[in-house]
Amino acid sequence: MSENEKDENSLTESQENVEQNDNSFDNNIDSKMEIKKSQSVHYQQKIDELNELLEKEKQKSLRLLADYQNLEKQTIDRINARENKIILDFLTVYEDFIRAKNAYEKEGGNVESLNSIIKNMESILDHYEVKPIEVEGKKLDPKLHEVVQEIEDDSNEEGTIVKEIAKGYIIRGKVFKYSKVCVSKKLIKK
Repeated sequence: MSENEKDENSLTESQENVEQNDNSFDNNIDSKMEIKKSQSVHYQQKIDELNELLEKEKQKSLRLLADYQNLEKQTIDRINARENKIILDFLTVYEDFIRAKNAYEKEGGNVESLNSIIKNMESILDHYEVKPIEVEGKKLDPKLHEVVQEIEDDSNEEGTIVKEIAKGYIIRGKVFKYSKVCVSKKLIKK
């Protein structure tokens, strides 16, 4: 074999080796691409499963939060109902003290001790944001007042409160007890 032939054989072998290496490289790349695709699909499935699990947990958390908020509201409502009952009972005693003070004053009795008790009671009511509804001389407001009697009176505009029968109160900005009142009504001329 001549040198040329040897070189050609060598070159041919080298080319074959390169082609085999290229094919092997291509096969290797294809194999790696398939593995990557498979892994990508697997990872996407895992991500989808985790997202689904996350959504279920989020919904569960929202339901638990709603249950907690409902329980909290019910508890606050029960506490407020009990508190309001106690305040209503306290108002009855407070009004009794005011009536007793007024009666003693009319008889000329000493009401100093009653005044200090009433003042303490008013500070307790103030602490619980209980405010009396002012009525005399005001226009009737059905949101605050309950009409007990209409009195024919030309000296006041119709619907003006002329007398308070029972005191009304507002607690925390809401009517707690309506004022019972008498309102003016125009005389009917015949």
